[in-house]
Amino acid sequence: MASESKPLISSHIRHGLKVGLASVLSYVVSAWVGMPYAYWAVITTVIVMQMHVADSIEMSLYRFTGTAIGAGMSVLMILVFPPTPGWTLAAIFLGTGVCAYLTRYNARYRMAAITLAITFLTSLGADHRVEFTLFRVAEIGIGVLCAFVVSVAVWPNRTASVLQERLRVQYAQLAADLVLLMDSFLEHQRKVDPDLFFDLARDAQSNRELFNKVYSTERRFYRDDLAQLSTQVNVLNSVVERLQSTPNLLNEVEGEGWDIIMTPELQRLAQSAANALRAIGAGAHYDSRPLATAVDEVEKRFIELREQGVIERFEVRRYFQVMGFINTVQHLGEYLLVVLNRKEMRR
Repeated sequence: MASESKPLISSHIRHGLKVGLASVLSYVVSAWVGMPYAYWAVITTVIVMQMHVADSIEMSLYRFTGTAIGAGMSVLMILVFPPTPGWTLAAIFLGTGVCAYLTRYNARYRMAAITLAITFLTSLGADHRVEFTLFRVAEIGIGVLCAFVVSVAVWPNRTASVLQERLRVQYAQLAADLVLLMDSFLEHQRKVDPDLFFDLARDAQSNRELFNKVYSTERRFYRDDLAQLSTQVNVLNSVVERLQSTPNLLNEVEGEGWDIIMTPELQRLAQSAANALRAIGAGAHYDSRPLATAVDEVEKRFIELREQGVIERFEVRRYFQVMGFINTVQHLGEYLLVVLNRKEMRR
């Protein structure tokens, strides 16, 4: 197998170059438009720039809206309270206290409190305090804008791409675990790791959070197949939930296991379902006919064996183990057929 090619420049190096570029851009733009304290723009740029585009967009909105709210409150405090020591302390107490209380409704009020404190205090002693405050807001706005433009336009490290790669790897792991489960079942119901799906179940929840970021931010600037991405996230979670009980099925019955007469049919079903999972995870087309055939073969073979009375050889606990495992895998195959047919209808 050929090794995967690694990017010439790592994501962290690209991020460092982007932060440097955005910082220079914010300083140049601030100086060009005549901002007196361009370093505020640079500081804002460094704060706003994140590794992924979705995080940068969220931070940009958080920073700019919080700054606007804080600046508005700062102007109000400047106009209402005289610049004496006592009234200054009262204004700081009231303004930051109100912003801190309002964080119960929206986290951006935390940034509002920071902006209020900075603009209100740094304007003390200035001849035109309101104008001074508005200049700080403009500088912060320039920093936010430069960070946003560089994040979106230069080497965009998109959350959608990160999620797609995560899903590809997770589906491949899920397919391998399914084959492992079937092999263990057919080898006299050999025991497996009870936490086989623990990591995948945790990662499936993280996928939902990443998808929400893509949906709420990146979809406004990029064209992604969000329907397919949503299907991949939901199907992974559903398959993991369906398979989480199978390690217990294999582990809870003690004693010597049995040879399974349906071994060829079950192996084809597991391999076909594993191939389907890999295709779904990669967003690739998959011919569902082998999977449909495998599901039907298991059903027909089981009916034949039941009519022959073969399954009566199992003791009660072993009977429920074998029937429960076969039923779970067969239903998984049927579920994947529904997913694949739905994907074909959207093409």
